[in-house]
Amino acid sequence: MITILTIAGSDSSGGAGIQADIKTIHRLGAHALCAVTAVTTQGSRGLSSVHPVPPGEISRQIEVAVADAFPGAVKIGMLKSPGAVKTVASLIERFRLSNVVLDPVITATAGGRLLDVEALETFLSELVPRADVVTPNIEEASLLSGRPVQTLEEAEEAARSLKSLGPDVVVTGGHFPDQCVDLLFDGKGVHRFPGSRLQTTFTHGSGCVFSSALATCLGMGADLHGAVARARETTREALRLGYACGSAPGVVNPLGGCVRGGATDDADIAKQGTPVDQTGLRNGES
Repeated sequence: MITILTIAGSDSSGGAGIQADIKTIHRLGAHALCAVTAVTTQGSRGLSSVHPVPPGEISRQIEVAVADAFPGAVKIGMLKSPGAVKTVASLIERFRLSNVVLDPVITATAGGRLLDVEALETFLSELVPRADVVTPNIEEASLLSGRPVQTLEEAEEAARSLKSLGPDVVVTGGHFPDQCVDLLFDGKGVHRFPGSRLQTTFTHGSGCVFSSALATCLGMGADLHGAVARARETTREALRLGYACGSAPGVVNPLGGCVRGGATDDADIAKQGTPVDQTGLRNGES
């Protein structure tokens, strides 16, 4: 069986982070290896605390996983400190890991900083160039490129800027104010993936689902364009089947019909609480 390595933080609410990654990877037919980078304490109403895993322990988790079952792809999520960023970047190079999808987790949807301010420069100089694909939402694309991103044209410019560092770029479109379009720039051209806007509040974990699905599809042999399309389909299904969890907006459901109680179509979604506009294709997660 194909293995996919996720390097990410733990979300105690179970909706995002490494929990969402593992669900998504297994849903798509691969086996999930994991390296936990931080333990976050969060619920539906906010982030309470973050306990970073020491870089040495992150390294040992990755070393053992790679030596035992070399992954077909890697998804990287939350990294808290410059030391954690440097550790993961060096291991990508050391083990020649391929199909590396970097989800630039900077802040939590529930509120709170997840990537230390002092780690951003290291993130850009050492980790981004070693990734194969980076998947920022528009806020993350703005922070990483140093330019405003509110329109598709601005997203394209940010993608070109990030591509100059090395990786292909998918700017996910769930946060555009007036449209729902994911944008892929692979250095050869811009590819747009438009879609209808889903009406749901069940969005926690959507960014994690997208990036881990993208890594899994690449690891299973899909080309980049096909992998992005499949990752979008997987994320939209997870949104449609999302459910309430706690007292605030609910979580996505990447396990599909394996979990009962989720909405099955837009009419069902509309019945479950007051909806808000979301494509659900990206929502910054831990």
